[in-house]
Amino acid sequence: MRTPAASVPNLHIDLGISDPSKLLATKYPAKSHARRTAQALDLKQGLIYLRGEVARNNEDSDMPAVFRQKRYFYYLTGYDLPDGHVTYDIETDTLTLWILRPDPKEKLWSGPSPTPKTLLQTLDIDMANYTESLATTIAAYTVAHPNSQIHILHNQLPPMTPDLQEFCTNIYLKPAMDVSRVIKDFYEIELIKQANRISTHAHLKIMALIDGMTSEREVEAEFISETIKRGGKLAYDTIACSGKNCSILHYVRNDQPLHHKQLLLLDAGAEYGLYASDVTRTFPISGVFSPEARQIYTLVYKMQSTVFSILKPGIRWRDCHSAAADVAIEGLRELGILVGDGADIIRSQVLGKVFFPHGLGHHVGLETHDVLYSDLISAFDNDTDNLIGGRRKRNGGVVTMEEFEAFTTHEIYNHLKPGMTLTVEPGIYFNKPLYEDFIDTFPYYKHLVDEKALAKYWDVGGVRIEDVVVITDDGFENLTPAPKEIVDIERVCSAGKGL
Repeated sequence: MRTPAASVPNLHIDLGISDPSKLLATKYPAKSHARRTAQALDLKQGLIYLRGEVARNNEDSDMPAVFRQKRYFYYLTGYDLPDGHVTYDIETDTLTLWILRPDPKEKLWSGPSPTPKTLLQTLDIDMANYTESLATTIAAYTVAHPNSQIHILHNQLPPMTPDLQEFCTNIYLKPAMDVSRVIKDFYEIELIKQANRISTHAHLKIMALIDGMTSEREVEAEFISETIKRGGKLAYDTIACSGKNCSILHYVRNDQPLHHKQLLLLDAGAEYGLYASDVTRTFPISGVFSPEARQIYTLVYKMQSTVFSILKPGIRWRDCHSAAADVAIEGLRELGILVGDGADIIRSQVLGKVFFPHGLGHHVGLETHDVLYSDLISAFDNDTDNLIGGRRKRNGGVVTMEEFEAFTTHEIYNHLKPGMTLTVEPGIYFNKPLYEDFIDTFPYYKHLVDEKALAKYWDVGGVRIEDVVVITDDGFENLTPAPKEIVDIERVCSAGKGL
């Protein structure tokens, strides 16, 4: 019998779990989320309307499709069942959930359905009603408030009847909800913490069992099993790559043998209460890092540690990325992989196009890549006439360059604020096809790479270390307790060896 990861000698990891059922016994803070959204809208009057996900079958089938609640709808309700609607009257501060009247036959097939009375006891809402009166209620609102608008997310989802479309606007609600969602409250942070604890248990289990595993499939299966056993769901498709596959950022085939491979890169996160984690650990399949893998792992660890040393409110995220990139360039120069002047290396973009070809991180919350993450990691795309995310002024015009520059200096979008939860995930990769394409495209930069030195690292594949953090008033808190020190990783990986 293998040694359980939690009892590896001399390894102390605080999974510190308060009982999550105590948190879930309290009401999800839907009402405060509605108020924060109204505050971001900066309106005294108006109606917010959102529709939840509907129950549907798979195409050409009588089998139900996997249900996944719409995240914006959940943010204002805490309701995780199909066919719901929500309205929030900004002026009267009234949050109302609307549900289908249950079919009595469903008690046999699916069990009892919630009622308006039971929903008022379990959700932080003011009212709950059946949907047959929704359209007339909204119509009555438009008569009573002829100068108010109905704020919706998408034009294709008006409230119940097409004749209400003329009262709807989809310009303001999404940006307002994004500004609200990007700052997490205590309840949300606790759910993200629990998702990270579940992920950590699963990562530890796989580290401890890796010596006896034979394929990437087994790794994926073990992560899924541990996640479900502990009350979670998968936040995203598991990335369980080994050897040279570690250089493929979103590798999800997970079908190759582990034999004769140096490293396993496991990017796998649980979701709990609809809130995601996003965790990556890279560890040796044999139980011990090879000299080359140890060098690269140490470099990536230093990249992340450097970011942690400057992580606090007010700092610009791209400056964090630049700090990690500076460490990467210097480290690859010390290993002899990159050669020449540092300024020439930066100018060539060989780091960002080959060895560290992704952003440092992104927001995490109801989505793994949560709202406003594109604003966090990059202000502009290559077309300077358009803003990433389609940002537009309230009058519908395109934002000017001057307005854009002022907009992007706002701390909400690319500066860190307390309550933001985000990943810090530096990596170094050795993807031969990617490198060869770079050299073919930019042959005049070939002199910046010592290919003889580089050849020693192709079998390493890649290393990524990813934690979820929350920005606090004076720094940050790391929400991911999974081990990442080399000594701890090797201890866990070797704990059950031969048993």
